[in-house]
Amino acid sequence: MNPTDWPSRLLVVDVEGNGTSQPDLVEVAALPLRTGSPDVTTARAWLIRPPRPVTEHATRVHGIT
Repeated sequence: MNPTDWPSRLLVVDVEGNGTSQPDLVEVAALPLRTGSPDVTTARAWLIRPPRPVTEHATRVHGIT
């Protein structure tokens, strides 16, 4: 698949969890793609304080405490 054939606007979203069963969000990131290229000028990321602590394993994976 050629990225230039994609729709002219897409939004890529990534999330990170706290590592618990039924995980709580700790980070959400969004990266717009315009004509197949990332638009880093409008990319955003948000940290979220979860109701339960981040596990040690999750911290090793994504580095968020």
